[in-house]
Amino acid sequence: MSHINVLATEKLAIVGTIDPATVTNTELFTDVVDVSKFHQVLGIALLGNMAAETIDFKAYSCDSNGSNAAALKAATQLAANAATNDNTQVVIGVRAEDMQASGKQYVKFGLVTGGATGGPSAVLALGVDAKYQPASAANLASVQQLKN
Repeated sequence: MSHINVLATEKLAIVGTIDPATVTNTELFTDVVDVSKFHQVLGIALLGNMAAETIDFKAYSCDSNGSNAAALKAATQLAANAATNDNTQVVIGVRAEDMQASGKQYVKFGLVTGGATGGPSAVLALGVDAKYQPASAANLASVQQLKN
C-alpha cells in the first residue's frame, strides 16, 4: 500500500553514523541502534577513494552499550581493488526478525579495510518505519535540520 502523502522524514530517521573519516584496518562502528523501535534498519557504507585493500562491512547484534557484539549480517568482502571500490556504496538491511536468533534488540554497523592505508568513508544507519513515533523524532541529536 502506497502512502503518497507521507513525508520521507516521517518514514526514515538517521539513527547511526560513522562520520566521514579515513577507515583503515581498525574497525569503526556506528552508534548503537535499538531495532525494536523500527521495522527495519538500513546501513549504508559510502566509500571514497579507497586503497587496494579488502573492505568488510557488517551488521552486529549487541548490547545497548555496543558490547558483546556478534556478527549478524555481512556484505560480501570487497576484493582489494581500488578502481572497483572507489566511490561506491554497500548496503545491509536488518529487519526486526533478523535479531531473534541473537536474543538482542540492538545493532551497530562496522566498517574495516584489510590494510593500514584505507580511504575516506562514512556510514549512515537509517531507521525505517518507526513503530511508536514519527521517524523524525528518532533522529540522532547531531541532525541539525530537517527540511521538507
